[in-house]
Amino acid sequence: MRVTLVALIACVLIAASTSLAASPGEIQKSIDKGKEWLYKQQQNGNWDESQTPLPTKDPHNPNGAQFSGRTALVVLALLSSGESPQDPRLKPAIDFLLKTRTEGVYALGLRCQVWSLIPSTPASREAMQRDSRILLTSMKQVGNAKGMYDYLPTKTKSYSHSRSQYAVLGMWAAAQTGVEVPDSYWRLVEDAWRRNQDPSGGWTYMHPAETKLPVTPGMTTVGVATLFITQEYLRAQDGVLCKGNQTNDAIEKGIKWLGDNMDKFATDKRYERDNPFPTLYAFERVGVASGLRYFGGVDWFEKGSDWIIKKQNADGSWPGTEGQILDKVVMTSFPMLFLAKGRAPIVISKLQYNNGDKPGHWNQRARDAANAARWIGRTIERDLTFQVVDSKASLDDMLESPLMYLAGNETVTWSDADKSKIKAYIEGGGILLANADCGAAAFATSIKNLAKELFPEAEFGELPEDDILYTNYYPRKNWKTKPSVQALTNGARKLMVLVPQADPAKAWQLQDNKAKQEMFELPADLLLYAVDRQNLRYRGERYYVSDDPSITPKTTITIARLKYPGFWDPEPGGWRRLNSLLKRTRSTAIETKPAELGKGQIGDAKIAHLTGTYEYNFTDAQQDEMKKFVEVGGTLVIDAAGGSSKFAVSVENALAKMYPDQKLEMLPPDHALYASAGGKADEITYRNYAIRNGVGRTTAPRLQGITVNGRLGVIYSREDLSVGLVGQAVDGIIGYSPATATHLMTRILDSVSNLPPASPKASDSEKAGSKSAKPKTSKKPKP
Repeated sequence: MRVTLVALIACVLIAASTSLAASPGEIQKSIDKGKEWLYKQQQNGNWDESQTPLPTKDPHNPNGAQFSGRTALVVLALLSSGESPQDPRLKPAIDFLLKTRTEGVYALGLRCQVWSLIPSTPASREAMQRDSRILLTSMKQVGNAKGMYDYLPTKTKSYSHSRSQYAVLGMWAAAQTGVEVPDSYWRLVEDAWRRNQDPSGGWTYMHPAETKLPVTPGMTTVGVATLFITQEYLRAQDGVLCKGNQTNDAIEKGIKWLGDNMDKFATDKRYERDNPFPTLYAFERVGVASGLRYFGGVDWFEKGSDWIIKKQNADGSWPGTEGQILDKVVMTSFPMLFLAKGRAPIVISKLQYNNGDKPGHWNQRARDAANAARWIGRTIERDLTFQVVDSKASLDDMLESPLMYLAGNETVTWSDADKSKIKAYIEGGGILLANADCGAAAFATSIKNLAKELFPEAEFGELPEDDILYTNYYPRKNWKTKPSVQALTNGARKLMVLVPQADPAKAWQLQDNKAKQEMFELPADLLLYAVDRQNLRYRGERYYVSDDPSITPKTTITIARLKYPGFWDPEPGGWRRLNSLLKRTRSTAIETKPAELGKGQIGDAKIAHLTGTYEYNFTDAQQDEMKKFVEVGGTLVIDAAGGSSKFAVSVENALAKMYPDQKLEMLPPDHALYASAGGKADEITYRNYAIRNGVGRTTAPRLQGITVNGRLGVIYSREDLSVGLVGQAVDGIIGYSPATATHLMTRILDSVSNLPPASPKASDSEKAGSKSAKPKTSKKPKP
């Protein structure tokens, strides 16, 4: 059986993480099975028992007062799972909701969320206005019920936190689509939930003085999630003047309670009022809103997804009340929402840092990153989210997002741990986005000093008007204002981006996307650049391959990294990634040794690698040393990092002088270098930018070589390999796709050093990057 390197990568990425958490592939399969089962339960185009509500006095009855709520819940779950509102199976259900009126709070809250996810039409806008108006006027106004809701718009004092959460979710959806919701509404909601919080930090079903029911994870997640919503509308101005980090004691107490009680989440352990499936949906909202990956050291999505997938029935449903098929419909929708929304791509990691021995001003705008991610997601029609990380976070977790965001307004004394993790993140393929809050020059200077320390070869420079960041996505020429944006680059890709004065985070915090749309388009431009437009990954899907210290390699290959004055090592993370990958798949380690050209430092290495991104005139001594290395049996591997034409010309001039009687020759497509174990050449793929620029329009490889003493002594690629080894599909690179670059370099090493046989466990159907390459654990890594 032929085993390609792409398949081997997939084997590592999948097999290394099945110890606890469900894989992204398993999650997708679970969602697909759930969707299929839900569609099979559809009758008359919807999921309600009849086309009109049944006469009943039960305010909780889904066939009476809450009529259309079941259909709204299923439609919400299906839309959140990626189904199109134009799907012929969904369209009748949406039409049913549009023509059906109800006053039930559960139904209204769910319906408003549906209206926010479908294309805006006169009918959907009218429905949103009508439903949200009922919710607005249904709020209780007396006693501990003030700011809360009952099943129906009644004047009684009856209420519960469960009913109230859906009303607030509906109003939030309405506000997100442009419905005017007065601040007084959000103030009543916040006051109510703060007032009803238990002294322990959690919530029960009512004010703690009015019930003997216990505090539960379900109601606590509801309380925390609701306060995150009100914070956006009542406290956005708190961070505008840059007076320090925002805090919210009620939210922090609630999160602590959740962390202390994670044994009650996603578990078969039963307790009073547990409601495990709706709790999943509520926990997802807290996890996404807070940006926290871990509660009490437990990864909430890993634990939840692993548990809920094991609970799924073979037919795709989840258990409900025995014999009640429509209850199973409801109980199937909640896990679908958890899995679909919880796995949303994490696009921004917001770094929590210290300034010396004190907390840094990293969170003055508590909702900046969250709001930026949400706006980008709405614009490109994808659920996107952010996370909060610190220097204790694993590099695996950090690199799950293509952007790391740093904000502040003061001179920062960076800790060694922060500096080390930031450097590793960038070298691992990430891009740092820094914002000087309130245009603070002190913070901008701190970022520049940090960059100079971490990457002394590079300097910040103003992005030119024709930069790919400004021309390929949301054009800068259309912006009302054109802020200064400075970038640090290695000549192949952007490493850091600094906004020193314009303070777009203020607009993100205030959700001022109408007057300041360009401030939202800027991070969208950077994100789309970082993922080459289309390579957003679900939570758990990673290109990064971490080192596994438990593996003892059978062999070690020494690579001489040829050093010269200038940017000789633009992507050191690429070789680290390949080392981790080959240790897992070939039981082979790679040891890289810098060797200053012209100084006789190459030693006994069989392979030497030369790369760069800028023009450089190699000296006679440097050329002589490379030529001698090849003549005595070494293999010289050269690539133009990023596809740099300047470096390519420099190398080609040097090779012409080294071998005046020989020319670089294109290796034939059937060359053994391109073949896998079975002898058949693998498919060669190129990056989108290379294809757009006339390279790689076919699948033919483009490696060139020079034969010395009857063997291939020089292997040269004008197209990038070095950035490809890092694994991130960043835009602007003329070169091979990361999978192909990794494959080609592995074949080169194999041709010289005879790597041990590859693992036969992978299959061609498994895609590289579909799963994390770290050994997973549900516990947060210790510092």
